[in-house]
Amino acid sequence: MRDIFLVIFLFIGLCVTVRHAFAGVLIWEWVSLMQPHQEAYGFSRSLPLNLIVVLVTIGSWLASKQETKKISSHPIIILLLALLAWMTFNSFFAFNPAWSWPFWDRTWKVFFLGIMISVTATNRLRIDAVIWIAAISLLYYGIKGGVFTIETGGQYKVYGPDNSTIGDNNQLALALLMTLPLVEYLRTNVQSRILSSGLFVAEALTAISVLGSYSRGAYIAMAAIAILALFKTRRKFVYLVALALVLVPAYYLMPQAFFDRVGTIQNASTDGSFQGRVTAWHVAFRYAADHFPFGAGFYGPQLKGIFNFYYPGEDNHAAHSIYFQVLGEHGFIGLGIYLLIAVISLSVCATVAKRREGVSPQAQKLGAMIQLSLVAFFVGGAALSLAYYDLFVILICLLPQLKKQMPGFVAQRRYRADNLQPVQVGG
Repeated sequence: MRDIFLVIFLFIGLCVTVRHAFAGVLIWEWVSLMQPHQEAYGFSRSLPLNLIVVLVTIGSWLASKQETKKISSHPIIILLLALLAWMTFNSFFAFNPAWSWPFWDRTWKVFFLGIMISVTATNRLRIDAVIWIAAISLLYYGIKGGVFTIETGGQYKVYGPDNSTIGDNNQLALALLMTLPLVEYLRTNVQSRILSSGLFVAEALTAISVLGSYSRGAYIAMAAIAILALFKTRRKFVYLVALALVLVPAYYLMPQAFFDRVGTIQNASTDGSFQGRVTAWHVAFRYAADHFPFGAGFYGPQLKGIFNFYYPGEDNHAAHSIYFQVLGEHGFIGLGIYLLIAVISLSVCATVAKRREGVSPQAQKLGAMIQLSLVAFFVGGAALSLAYYDLFVILICLLPQLKKQMPGFVAQRRYRADNLQPVQVGG
């Protein structure tokens, strides 16, 4: 039954998309982030749902007379396109092209979704819609994981959907951490107290889900954004009380295995798992250095032929770091572009979040929360192979439009339901 409901829902959504391209962008975002077909357990798993949504959305966008076709010239977008071009070119020189091209096929769709968002999210309503879809898509797993952790007393790890980019416990935990600041932005801007309270409960359960993931990298990233958020908030006492209301009960909920897991962070030099990651980092660096300016192609450095060339007899590992992942797969040029995107994105967030005249509190809040999400990604991603994650690409592509829309972010306007374009009231 889940498959039937999902296909019917998508069919209706795509019918709307034929006339309103932005509806398709939101559906595309939802399918990419939540991957609902992996929760359906039936025939929909074998359907190319994402590709269908992509093709219908792009076709509607190209045919629309209302939607702009001009791609932003912001440095983030230019660098993102440059990175995609380099990764495509580099894939022709991959260690095993037949292995790498299918991963390229997924990555270009993620990047193109980001570009579509940068083109179509042309007002506050659309920007907020993108944030809502991201929050809803991942809160499903956050709430589900939080309830599971409470029910089982934290005895088992929380995992994401099978056959997805967030199926692993570590990857899911990082995705949920990136979602928490976005939910906080939405919570502080909704008018309904009931909805605000509901979002707070969802945040608490999601935080518990992160604890239940047993992901050490996520714990470090959680600590980083918690400290950064403390410096950013003006209501520090309220923030600390809210933090205590979530973490203190969770502290007593979690079993000894959780504290044993946390304790291994201090003993990284003797931890076998960490040492395996260091070995994978060496492989990525050495391959990129030996084959400059190229890398091994998408997920190439983890192949046994490469891994055992540098470390004979060792079990091959994934990069377990977004930085070494990009370095090993796309060489020093790819890593350089990637790091430039990271620096510029954080800089734009800081510019938007800065309190000054002419910038609305809502725009400042969103800039600060996206900054927290990106910090979580860049810190937690240091120990995860999640370099091209959908939410990361979506958020950095949203930044140019957010910066552009800052002055009118709280303008009192009415929105037409047909294309979500602002219509001035009066005058």
